[in-house]
Parts: sequence; C-alpha cells; structure tokens
Amino acid sequence: MAEKPVKFVIFLSLILSLVAFWDHQFTSYLKEFVVLIHEICHATAALFSGGVVKGIALHGNEGGETIAVPASFRGSFILVVSAGYIGSSLVGAFLLRLGFQGRHARQTMILLGLFLISVSVLYSKLGELAYLTGIFWGVGILVAGMLGETISILSLVFLGTSISLYSLYDLSDFAERLTETDAGILAFWMAGLGPEDLQNEEVPTVVVVLGYMIATLWSLLSVGIIFMSLRSSLSHEESHDFPSAEESFERFPGDLSPEAKLWLEKRGVDPESGIVLPPNLFQDFPPKDNSP
Repeated sequence: MAEKPVKFVIFLSLILSLVAFWDHQFTSYLKEFVVLIHEICHATAALFSGGVVKGIALHGNEGGETIAVPASFRGSFILVVSAGYIGSSLVGAFLLRLGFQGRHARQTMILLGLFLISVSVLYSKLGELAYLTGIFWGVGILVAGMLGETISILSLVFLGTSISLYSLYDLSDFAERLTETDAGILAFWMAGLGPEDLQNEEVPTVVVVLGYMIATLWSLLSVGIIFMSLRSSLSHEESHDFPSAEESFERFPGDLSPEAKLWLEKRGVDPESGIVLPPNLFQDFPPKDNSP
C-alpha cells in the first residue's frame, strides 16, 4: 500500500474521525458490529474447543451474549470466556495489518462477509439485532470486496482500526462494572461460585481481586497485540525484488542478436549465462583480423 508516512496519516485520520463522531448514530451501528465480533470470538473458541454454541444475541446497549456449552475439559471455559476481548483485538490487528500490507484484500473481504452472514443465519434468531447486524455488515463487506482491490484495502484498514479502537475502549468496562464483564464471570467461576452468586449485591473480595488480575492481564495482552500489529503495519515496506543478471537473461524473450552478444562480451559478460567473467578472461572483441 502506501509508504510509512502516508500509512500513519491514514490511521491517525481514521482515529480522529471515529473519536469525533463517537456518539453519532452511524458509530452506534459500528459499535454493534464490533460487539458482534466480540461475541463471535466467544462462539468460535467454544466450537474450536469442542463445545456447542446455542445462540448469539445483541442487547442494543453495546452489550451482547453468547450462549454456549464449553467442552468438558476444565481449561475450555477459560478459553471461551477469554476469547471475547483477546479475540476481538486479534481480529482488529489482523485486518489492520492485511489492509496496510495490501495483500489478499479482496479475498479477505469476501471471506469475512460470507463468514458474518453464515454465523448470523446459523446462531442468531431471525429478525433480532444480532441477525440484522450480521447480515447488514456481512453483505456490505461482501459487496466492498467485489468492488476492487483499492476499496478492499481501504475497507480493511477502516474495519481493523475501528475494531482495535473499540477493543481498547471496551477495556474501560473493567473499571466501571467489573463483575458484569467477562473478567468478573471468570473470576466468579475461578472462585468456585455459581451463576446465582452473580446476583448478590455484595461481591466477595476474592472475586474482586481475581477479576482485576484477569482484567489487567487481558488489557496488557490486548494493548500489546494491537501495538505490535500497528508497529509492524506502519513500518512495513513493499519489497522490490530486482532480478539478478542471471535471472534477467532467463526472462529475456527470444534469442539475443549478434550485436547484443557482442556488446555484452565487450563488457565482460557471458551472453549465454549472464555471468560476469573474471578480468583475466576478458578479450578484445571483435577478434583482430591478422590475415594479409
């Protein structure tokens, strides 16, 4: 894509635009999309760990819910619950990196659009917010992927920036309502408490301590993932691989004319292989005519 300064300007412009219109109606649609990505990450982790996904729902207040039955092994619950924040950070970083590199942009957009549509049809109820959000964004992303490489690249950068920014903003929930977040749910589980304990007004101290430890770990991982991806994306330079002399000759169409061979020989280059000959093999061309 663009060189480093242009990449940084594009990224900074998107950040400032999103912040400036953070409370706009369009941005609310974008937030619901990112929340859907968060829930899909939960569902994907459940499926990959051998669990079952029963449904995905959005509540319209930047909140969502994934109803899943994790696999029987103990670590599967930790994996599924952790996948929301960490997974959305990975998705944002991945899309941002692909967009800045400009590689496989159209294919990525088309696959992402089809994936969102499929997940919405399979795991959300017809007509509900999660279904409408997934279909709307899935079709939009699919169409953008069909419009060409440039549109796809810009769309990937936009989506990657939006998901990454909201993923970092979403971490503020840990400070405001820890027990209602995934970190709080995992803390209750690790403390050996059940779902009914979530309704208690008084939160046990052990849950608060565990919750903040989990939240801190997830925050560090999320920030680290996005920072490393952004650093790599902004410093990525397109490689220009110039062929060697030997490769150039292999790619040269047709046979060299006698004049071209003579020109190369005078400069110490073997016209058959393209290899520069050592100085002691240089000769005077054309050969001298010593005939009387």
